[in-house]
This record gives sequence, structure tokens and C-alpha cells, in this order.
Amino acid sequence: MPPQDPPDAERGLSPMSPGSPQADDHEALYHADGAIIDPLIDPVEDESMLRPVVRPAEALEDTGGFARHLAQHVIDSWNHSAAEETQVDWPQPETGAETPHAPAAYRFEDLSSAPVFPTSTFFPPDVRLGGEASIDSQRPGDDARSSAPLQGSYSFHSTPNEAPRKSSRRSIFLARYLVEKLVRPISPVTEQMSTLDWLSGTPFEDPHQAQEPGEADEWVTINLVLDIGEALFRYGAGALEVETSILAVTSAFGMKDTDADITNQSIILNWSPQGKIPYSRVRVVRSWSANFRALSEVHTLVTDIAFGRITRAEAAETLLDITRDPKPYPRWVVAASGALFAGLFASYTGAPLLDASLGFLATLLVLGVTRQLTIWRVPEIFTLAAGGFLATAVAFCALIFGVEITTSMVVAGGLMILLPSVRIVSAIQDAINGFPITAAGRLVSSLVAFAGLTAGIMVGVVLTGQAGAPEIDVTADISRIYHPALLAALVFLTAVTAAIVQQAPYRLLLPTGLVAVLGFCGVYVGELMGFGEWFTPIVGAAVVGALARVVALRLRAPQLVVAVPAMMFMLPGLIVFRGMYQIAISESSTYRTAGLYEIFDALIIIMAIAAGIVLGDVLMRPLTKRLQSNERTKGRQR
Repeated sequence: MPPQDPPDAERGLSPMSPGSPQADDHEALYHADGAIIDPLIDPVEDESMLRPVVRPAEALEDTGGFARHLAQHVIDSWNHSAAEETQVDWPQPETGAETPHAPAAYRFEDLSSAPVFPTSTFFPPDVRLGGEASIDSQRPGDDARSSAPLQGSYSFHSTPNEAPRKSSRRSIFLARYLVEKLVRPISPVTEQMSTLDWLSGTPFEDPHQAQEPGEADEWVTINLVLDIGEALFRYGAGALEVETSILAVTSAFGMKDTDADITNQSIILNWSPQGKIPYSRVRVVRSWSANFRALSEVHTLVTDIAFGRITRAEAAETLLDITRDPKPYPRWVVAASGALFAGLFASYTGAPLLDASLGFLATLLVLGVTRQLTIWRVPEIFTLAAGGFLATAVAFCALIFGVEITTSMVVAGGLMILLPSVRIVSAIQDAINGFPITAAGRLVSSLVAFAGLTAGIMVGVVLTGQAGAPEIDVTADISRIYHPALLAALVFLTAVTAAIVQQAPYRLLLPTGLVAVLGFCGVYVGELMGFGEWFTPIVGAAVVGALARVVALRLRAPQLVVAVPAMMFMLPGLIVFRGMYQIAISESSTYRTAGLYEIFDALIIIMAIAAGIVLGDVLMRPLTKRLQSNERTKGRQR
């Protein structure tokens, strides 16, 4: 005969509690009087009121209502969680003796985490507050239960015959970790970015403090910082270059609480130290100069300051020498290099020797006239209009005298040397790097310069047409007549001459030419693969931008100094002239619309080239993070 269960009174069960004949067939928590406990509504006044009991699962009857179903859902969740926790290898306590008569005891701080096993394998345990929740391998009828005080531990002891399942436990932890990482919400950073974080990724990363804050004269430092920012802006640096240089210098001289705002042509510097009165200064940049040598030397000066090589007094003296030094190349060398650039550019686009020679002479005349107009302080739009007029007039006058030339190729080189390429690239950089107002100002000034060139070409076409110049066919596209190796040599010389026009230092001439040749390789591959006239320049510009960053870091110069001369061969000179000519000579709206489309196409290509240079610089940043271009040493103090 099977053993009988002890009476309900001996088991500590009320007449209406689960396990008694009068109880229903559901798992729940009951008061001592038999009423069900709603864990969300009924407060627990007496710990002895709670007796969690697990019974074999049976069909659920819809007789309880909302509160009963909610309580049942909470209990099922507890049971499921507790069943999973029994499979986890919790760490053993370092101290404390175990209860000798409870070898398989599970001790928890509260009953909410008491283990509950599936009813198909285990029998329900007897849980008493003030005692120990134990699981016994015998049937309920056998008196094998023991009681012990509850202890605050989450350890359990397995039976000697139970083998640990570490692989499954690790899988559980790994799965839970992956799920938590996927569903965990992202906590965005809401505090202000520090100066050192803002300098991350720039050539001035991790500046070294050269002077103690107490020894430095803050007012002299502010003047020095503004002088450095003005010099960088004057020589064509981007807004991000100017801002990071200012922050690096102020950090190196002990002025941590500094903010800089670059807006179009003004620099606003605010210093707000803790416990002192804030101080602000404004510097307006009213003049510009094409001087890449000075820009490179100021960049080197900022690098030396950021890494603690020179003091404030030495930096001020060095900056004064940089701004007073003459440009490296005399005017006649710059003019000859610009004219040679025009001839080489024409040859690259497919012009024969006669056309290239005429382009050389026309550009030589244009540069001489525009130089004199600049000395007279004539506004830029009229200066460029005069240059465009002279280049067009020389080409069409040759047609009047019967010289067989391709007019567009003669004029294209002169137009590209007059185009404000540095300003356009800097504007795109500012727009991408988060300086929209400065970028808008530079783009507007570039468009005004572009309009001046257009007006000059239109005037030249109209006047030479009145003088008897024939109409020309401008629909011919670029058809290169030279071998790719010779084209690479032309590109090399084009980049070197463009660098001389921009007054680049001697040490950068050869690297700039090599970067241009590699950029030409990218353009050539894009043409062979059929990328189109819009996407092909982006490929070449990205190559130029990436390599220019490496060369500039090695030679301690801004990336702009190498990238701009190296990308000049990609400018759409023929498309610019073609659109301007169609607008000038046409009398129908259809022809003028086609001309406007050509000009818009040229602007898109120019901006795409500038964006490609910035893209190459951004893509190369992770690869050049550890580049020892500035002779950095590890472990510098912040």
C-alpha cells in the first residue's frame, strides 16, 4: 500500500491552501484564511502568510478574473526564473560553515528567488519562513525535511553524483550577454566635449603643456593665439585647422577654459577661467595671400607649441619672422610657372604643341595684367573678368589671322589658373567639418569669382565676333593624344608648377608631383572602368586627399598645401569654357539652357573634386593615427 501523506495541519497548510483537498487545482499564493494573495494589491503584513507551493501543471480554468490571472502570471514568471537559476554555477562562499544536515540545500535571501523545479521531475518542496528551502530526493511522505536559518547567500551545493555542465552554463551567460547588448538603449553623451577630445584625430592631438598656468601671462597668450589664427586664415587654412590650432596653443600654455568661434572672416576667442572674470577678444581677417610656405611654417609652429618644444616668447618671435619673410619665389617665376601650367594643362586635355604654346603666351599676359590690377586694389570680380577677357581675346584673334587652333584648349588653362581653387576646397572642407557660415561665405565669394570669369569670356566672345572672328565648335570632348606615361609626366609638371604659383615650400614640390601622378592613376582607372565624368574625378580626388594627408604629416604641413596643387589637372576647364561660350553667342533659349547646364555641370565636378579630397583625408585618419609625423613621444602629460 502506498504511503499516505501527513495531515494538512501537520504540513502547515490551511484548509484552503494548495495541496489540501478543498483547494482548487491552480498554483497560487494564499492567506492563512484561504484567500488568494494579489501580489500587486495586497500588502504583505505577516511573512507567515506566504506559502509558495508548486503543484503539477493542469489545465487552467477561466474562473479567477483579472487579479487571479495576473497573480498566476507573476507566479509562472517566478517559477521559470527560479528553474533557470538552478542550472547556474553560482560562486561558493569563502567563509561560513554549511548546515550538516542539509547537503542539497538552496539558500536565498528572500522567497522570491526560491528554486522551483518542473513537476515532471521534482516534487514540491516545503518552504517555511525562518527555515531553509530544501529539495529532497524522497517523496513527500517521507520525513526528510530539515530547517535552518536563512542566510544571505546565492550559492548552492550540488550533489556528489551531479556532473557540472559548464558548456551549457557558458552558453546561457553568452546568450544573455549578447541579448543585453542588443536591447540595451544607447546613452548619448550630453556633456560638452573637452578640448583634448576635440583635438583627437588632428595633427595637434594630445598637446603637451610647455608652461605652468601661474607663470604664463594670459593676456599675452591671447594676443599670440589670435595672431596665429589670423595668419592661418590669411594664408588659406580651413576653419577646422584654425580652431584646432587655437585650442592646441591655449592648452599648451595652460589656458584650458578656452573657446574659439570661427565665423566667415572673424575669430572670436573667449577665455572663462574658474573664479575669474571671463575675457573675450575678436579678430577680423580682412586680407588674403597665396602663400603656402607661410601656411606650412605656421602649422609647424603650432605643432612645436603643442608638443612643448618652444615657449611663448619664442613662439611670438617665430611668428613675427614668418609673417615678415618674403615669399620663396619672385614674381617672374610665379608668372612663368602659371603660364607653363596653362600650356601643360592644354597638352593634357589633348591640345597639340601650337595650341599649348599659344595658351602659354595668353596666360603669361593674363597673369601680368591681373597682378597689376591687384596692386591697384581693383575688386576681384573685375580682375578676373579682365583675365577671362584677355585669354578669350588672344585665342579668337588667332582665329581671325587664320591660325588653326582649338580655342577651348587655348583658353582652358588660363581659366583654371585664375580659378580660386584653394577657396573652393576650403569651403567644402568647412561645410563638411561643421562650419556652415564660413563655408557659405567662401562659396559665395568663389561664385562671384566664377561669375567674373564668365563675364570676361562673354565680353571677349562678343567683341571678337564683331571684329570678324568665326564661330567655333565647342562640342568636342577631351581626346588625349599622348601615351599614358607621357600624360603622367605632364600631370607631374602641372602639379609642380601649380605649387610654385601657390608659393609652396621647396621640400613639398617633388612629393606634390608624385601625389598628382598617383591621383592620375586613379582617374585613368576610373575612365577605363567607365565611371563617368562625375564619379571619375571623385576617385582621383580621394586618392589625392588620402596620400596628401600622409605626405603632409610626414613633412609637417597642412594637407591642403599638398592636395590643392595635386588636383589641379582634374579641373573641368573645357566644360567651363564650353558653357560660357554657348551663353555668350546664342540667341535662342535652348542654346543658353545648354550653356547653363554645362556651367552647372562644371560646378558640380569642381565641388565633387573638393569633396573627394576631404573624403580621402577622412578615410586615411585611422591609418595615420600612429604615424610619427610630428615626432610625438608616448606618455606626454595632458
